[in-house]
Amino acid sequence: MHPHLFQFGHLVVPTFGVLVALGFVVALAVCLRSGRLLGLPTQKLWNLALLAAAVSIFSAKLLLAALYWRDDGVRALALGLGESGIALPLGILIAIGACWLYARHAGLPLRRTADALAPALALLSSIAAIGCLEAGCGYGTPSNLPWAIVFTGASGIPSAPIGVPLHPTELYSAILEWILFVLLLRLLHRPHGEGEVMGAWLFLSGLGRALLAGLRGDAVPLFGGLLTVTELGGALMVIAGGLLWLRRGALAIAPAPASGEPHAL
Repeated sequence: MHPHLFQFGHLVVPTFGVLVALGFVVALAVCLRSGRLLGLPTQKLWNLALLAAAVSIFSAKLLLAALYWRDDGVRALALGLGESGIALPLGILIAIGACWLYARHAGLPLRRTADALAPALALLSSIAAIGCLEAGCGYGTPSNLPWAIVFTGASGIPSAPIGVPLHPTELYSAILEWILFVLLLRLLHRPHGEGEVMGAWLFLSGLGRALLAGLRGDAVPLFGGLLTVTELGGALMVIAGGLLWLRRGALAIAPAPASGEPHAL
């Protein structure tokens, strides 16, 4: 593991944070390109993406500090998002609510805007999974498979096992999200109903997360161990994706022509 990318005296640059920041930049570029393809106003989409990044990170940091303040005091303010556990998913939920309010206020078509965001979210998730691998978060259960990985360095996550062959769940997630990224781009360039692209990502990514949850060694149990946080999150994504598909627009929306205006088939 390489939880610290650079260290200059007391200044530590976490690998997870750098990769997530890089992921946001690349995902933003993908989002803007997808938005132009669907005829969405670039400036409003830019504002929406920046709002999502700022609110998710800021709220996750506040939740993380609140969760660990009793045990760590002021140090809780310095904890990285790789140590966030449930704080980051909650921060993302808060960001989704903020983006929904902004999209309504700005007059952005909700389903089509969601379609523009879907490939970017898949790519960001893939890059963030590599950051988890370097930080030691999202680690797997013990495994004897030939591709099992062994953490040998100091971990950014105290609970990550050292010297034990583990399922590379972070790599599984990264590969899954990269495949979804490619599939979503292909779907985006074909005629599709509004909401289908985001629905596809939510359903397939949620299903993958729920299935991979059984291989994760950092599972946080809920409801007396009936299911884990990851399984619950995956199930909610599957339900949301299925609802988007059921309620997708009746007309298929084709990619915007050269003039930048979308047209319906």
